[in-house]
Amino acid sequence: MVANDPSASLSGEANLGLLLTRLRTERGLAQKQVARLANIDGSTLSRLESGDRGVSKEVLDRICSVLELDRREELNVLVAAGFLTEDAARFLLDEQLSQLARLLSDPATAPEDAVRLRQFLTLALAYAEARGY
Repeated sequence: MVANDPSASLSGEANLGLLLTRLRTERGLAQKQVARLANIDGSTLSRLESGDRGVSKEVLDRICSVLELDRREELNVLVAAGFLTEDAARFLLDEQLSQLARLLSDPATAPEDAVRLRQFLTLALAYAEARGY
C-alpha cells in the first residue's frame, strides 16, 4: 500500500483496542513499556487495548508518538478512536489536497487568488462529474 495513495483503504479495523494492540506488537513493544514512554498508567493502556476505556486525543497522540506511527497508521488510529471520519482521513492522506486546503485557509492568500483556486476546483469537479465520477 502506498503511503500517500488516497484511494487506498484506510482502516480495516474499526476497533481501536485491536488496532493499538496490533501496532504495538508489530513493533515488539510491551504494554508497560509503551505506557511508561507515553506517561500513562499501565492499566489505562491495558483497558484501552481491551476496549474497556475511551481515550483523550492528548493521550492518543502520546501513544502514537511512542509507537512512531507513519501518517497512514496515525490516521487509522484517529478514525478508529472516532476523532476523524474516514473521508477526512482520506483527505488528510492526500498531500496535494492538504496543501490546497492550507492555501485556501491561509490569511496570507490574497482573496482574489482564493476565488480563482475555488473556480479551478469547481471546474475540476464539473469535469469529473461529466466523466461519470
